[in-house]
Amino acid sequence: MVFEQSYAVARAAFRSEAKQIGAEVDSIIIDADGQRAEDGSELTIDFASWGEGDRCVVMSSGLHGVEGYIGSATQRLLMASKPAKGCRYLLIHAINPWGMVQFRRVNESNVDLNRNFLSAEEDYAGSPEHYGRLNGLLNPMRRFSRVEFLARSAWQILRHGYEPLKQAIAGGQYDYPQGLFWGGNRLEEGPAKLLEVLPGYLKGVKDILWLDLHSGLGAHGELTYLLEASTDSALYERLSAQFGKKVQAWNQEGGVAYAIRGGFPAALEQVFGDRLAMLTCEYGTRPAVDILRLLVLENQVVHHGGHREGAKSAMRQAFYPKDSAWRNKARRSAEELIQALATY
Repeated sequence: MVFEQSYAVARAAFRSEAKQIGAEVDSIIIDADGQRAEDGSELTIDFASWGEGDRCVVMSSGLHGVEGYIGSATQRLLMASKPAKGCRYLLIHAINPWGMVQFRRVNESNVDLNRNFLSAEEDYAGSPEHYGRLNGLLNPMRRFSRVEFLARSAWQILRHGYEPLKQAIAGGQYDYPQGLFWGGNRLEEGPAKLLEVLPGYLKGVKDILWLDLHSGLGAHGELTYLLEASTDSALYERLSAQFGKKVQAWNQEGGVAYAIRGGFPAALEQVFGDRLAMLTCEYGTRPAVDILRLLVLENQVVHHGGHREGAKSAMRQAFYPKDSAWRNKARRSAEELIQALATY
């Protein structure tokens, strides 16, 4: 499992290794206001597809830019593992290439793409209850010290409870364009282009198992599998049987996640219906409160000034740790994921 340090190198390796196994490789160019990769090339979402059959394993990475590095490494490990025959495979590399280059979770418009996929009937407006009250904590114009941020956060948790605050903060908001978890004011370029081409890649497929790779939430180096279905559903039982006890419902009480608005899984369900079984796969890195503090700091630096390279380095370490202990655990977690796919 190879851990690359730049988007351009990770993309080149993905394309090269896909061609080596005989996959068909395609790309979508993302304009991103004319911004470029580290080597000066255009930004792209890349696709590798191979195999035959009416079942397909899809593995996507980089919806949250900086989280695409561990996703890319996992995709290449899957290609190197010589997946079992009898079904199709589709790998989608770097859905948010700009965020991957800049080591940000959001895209060039400060949009969290996993809050951007609203249905045609929904307006890009509104925020969760309490988000406005928390805006001063989440999107400050000045830098908070670690102690001050933790103290303010602890006070809010004591007053309102952890679960309600988690939902209010991360559920997705559409009123604060410079704020955390902003879902945008329209469907962004990358998501729009992706949704346009996906039906063609999955034409004739009757059963889709989709794994969307992320990092940040959960136990250090371990994978948590998040599912948009209730814990008493047949789909939950099916995927729990295949992937084990690490499968959680998105809004499971006491779990690592929360219900979201404008999410990628809901958009794909609208396109593919009951053909789709989707898991959001999270490699855990650090405690949730530390992740939130770093997101607040990075967002404050981007919009109000500060040491940008330092903020980039902190984001890299938060979502793509370089220490060998985390990477060894992540490698084992990726191997377990791929082994579970062998029974699909």
